[in-house]
Amino acid sequence: MNLVIRIIRVILETSWSKLLLHQSQCRYSRSSTVDIGASTKIDHCRIIVEEGATLCIGSEVCLRNAEIYLAKGSRLEIGPHSIIIGSKSTPCSIIVVEGSAVKLGHHTKLSLKRIWCRFGGQLSIGNYTNINHDSEVRCDERIDIGSYCQISQYVNIWDTNTHNILPTEERRHLTEAYFPYFGFEGTRPKTKAVVIGDDCWIGERASILKGTKLGRQAIVGYNTAVISREIPDCTTVVQDVNIKTF
Repeated sequence: MNLVIRIIRVILETSWSKLLLHQSQCRYSRSSTVDIGASTKIDHCRIIVEEGATLCIGSEVCLRNAEIYLAKGSRLEIGPHSIIIGSKSTPCSIIVVEGSAVKLGHHTKLSLKRIWCRFGGQLSIGNYTNINHDSEVRCDERIDIGSYCQISQYVNIWDTNTHNILPTEERRHLTEAYFPYFGFEGTRPKTKAVVIGDDCWIGERASILKGTKLGRQAIVGYNTAVISREIPDCTTVVQDVNIKTF
């Protein structure tokens, strides 16, 4: 019986690869869950789904030049009619590890550089939201991005300090142990949830950092950093620039 099950799995995996993948690489564990909707296209992608992880892709989704890595026990849901597309030089990466979960609504478009969800973080992005190229979302606790949001290029949305400030000897030990991978973290850094309401506009090179709450229809201007602030609905936020002439 076990041999029969293994043969069936091989047939299913082979059929899925031939039907859905174009010049792509896909590897997933037998104990993982992979559900692909009808008419979904996967082109020039690399997908790895480890033991106990779940990948659910809705119908009529387009994945192109993307890299998806789901570690043990993690989950990624991509709503129908969504588009995830990287450039030829920089693939769009979605990395979900340590039991974390990412949920993308329908008609979402991502051309960002990276989503990185760790330490059980929970990330949700609503419907008809667009995040442009070279932007990054880092979630170690919780980030909720609403629907109909327009998020420009080179934007950072982080709910985390990303690194712990460790004693010198401890940091040196980790650096040596994990070389050439610098900056390894075994415990979650300081975090605070980020909430972005519906219909927000976030300008190029803006940073939405831990503890920030943007009300609906908020606008964050070019190169503006918002840190642990609550911005009311329908409010525009820009950086304070003092120009001196001599």
